[in-house]
Amino acid sequence: MAIPMYGQNKDGDQLALEIGGKKEVVTLTAATTLTAEDAGKLICINAAAIEVTLPSAVAGMVFDFVFFQDTTAGATIVANTGDCFFGTITVNSATKTKSSAQSVAHATAIGTVANFDNLDFVHDSQTLGGKAGDSVRCMAVDNTAWMVNGALMTDGNDPDAIAAINAG
Repeated sequence: MAIPMYGQNKDGDQLALEIGGKKEVVTLTAATTLTAEDAGKLICINAAAIEVTLPSAVAGMVFDFVFFQDTTAGATIVANTGDCFFGTITVNSATKTKSSAQSVAHATAIGTVANFDNLDFVHDSQTLGGKAGDSVRCMAVDNTAWMVNGALMTDGNDPDAIAAINAG
């Protein structure tokens, strides 16, 4: 790579394009194991029931997921063996003015990773959620834990006792 000219960054101004630019989009229709090379891409889930497995957590990796369809039993994001999820998932009712959330602390999740290695989605469950248009972000904060932040909807009337982060 050449030495940058005055006014350029070392990437020839590519960095500026990526910060405010667009992400690569990957659309999944069948069970998939993501790789480290998929980090930073927008992962679009276009299947009602699908299993997506994350690669081993490496601090700084980020995966953004969006659902193109309402999810059904069998729609799940799985942490790699020895990894876990923590963070907050909020579920809002699509039929009533009610919401509920699940929050798992980092220390709790890494204390028993097998109890927090799965994210489940079902659009009409009172304890889950996952309608078309919902989104979830998974960000590795260390080499064991994925911080999750999600906003989901449910057709279930009264979302309660949210359990999207669970044992697989």
